[in-house]
Amino acid sequence: MQMRRFAAKVYYEGHGFHGSQRQKGLRTVEGEFLRVLERFGAGEWFKSAGRTDRFVSALGNVFGFELPSALPPRAFNAYLPEDLRVLAVREVDASFHPRYSAISRTYRYFAPDRGYSLRRVREACSVLAGRHSFHNFTCERERSTVRNLLEVGAERQGGVLVLSFRGESFLREMVRRLCTAVLLAGMGEIGAAEIEEALEPGVLRPFPPSPPEFLVLWEVEYGFEFEHEEYTAERLARRLQERLEHLIAGAEMSRQMLSSLKV
Repeated sequence: MQMRRFAAKVYYEGHGFHGSQRQKGLRTVEGEFLRVLERFGAGEWFKSAGRTDRFVSALGNVFGFELPSALPPRAFNAYLPEDLRVLAVREVDASFHPRYSAISRTYRYFAPDRGYSLRRVREACSVLAGRHSFHNFTCERERSTVRNLLEVGAERQGGVLVLSFRGESFLREMVRRLCTAVLLAGMGEIGAAEIEEALEPGVLRPFPPSPPEFLVLWEVEYGFEFEHEEYTAERLARRLQERLEHLIAGAEMSRQMLSSLKV
C-alpha cells in the first residue's frame, strides 16, 4: 500500500502525561497518538519536532507520520483524550522531518511575578541571545552544547512574567535552566555578567531547572503554515476558557483565605 507523509500540529496539557516521548507502561503524548495512528493503518515511520518533559505543555508541537490517505484533525480527535488535540494536518514532501526541517522553535515560560526587575531580566535576556555554549544550562553531556538563540524576550502580563525563547534547536532542560538564570537576575541575586561568564567554554557554573509546569512549547516554524481546523479550534477555545474560569475562581479563593489570616 502506498503511504503518504503528513505533519500534524498538536496541543497537549503536560500535567496529565509522563512527558511526550513514548515510554512502556506510562501515559505519554506519543503513546496516545501512536495508539490512534494504528487504528488508521499508519506506517512505522513516526517522528516529533521536540520532546518535552513531564508537566511541560505544548500549543504547537509537530508530529510527522505516514498514512494511506489524508484525514482531518477531527478524525484523530474522535479517539484522542481531551487533553491531547490535533489542531491541523497537512500533507508534506517525503523528505520532511519534523525535527530537522524546522526553522525554529519557540518556548514560553509563565513565571508568577515575585517583584522581578524587568530591566534586569531583559539585560539577562540580551546576554543569552546569539550563538553560545550552553553547557551550564543542560543536563546533557554527550553532544555539542553550542546552540543559537534567535530571540530572547520578557514581558510582564497580568501579574505574570512571560519569558520567550526562540531558537534553532534546544538542549534537554535548556529553557528551564535559562529561566532560572534570568529570574535570579530579575531578583538581583546575580548579574547579567555572571550569566555571560557561564556561557564561556570551560567555565563550570551549572544552573538548576525551573519548575516544568509553567513551560509551553509554543510553536515550531517551517517554510509553510498550518491551517487550524475551525471546529477543533473552537472546541479547544471553550476548554481553555473553562480552565481559565476555574483557575480565576481558585485564585480568588486563595486570595481571600490569605487575607483572612492577616499574616
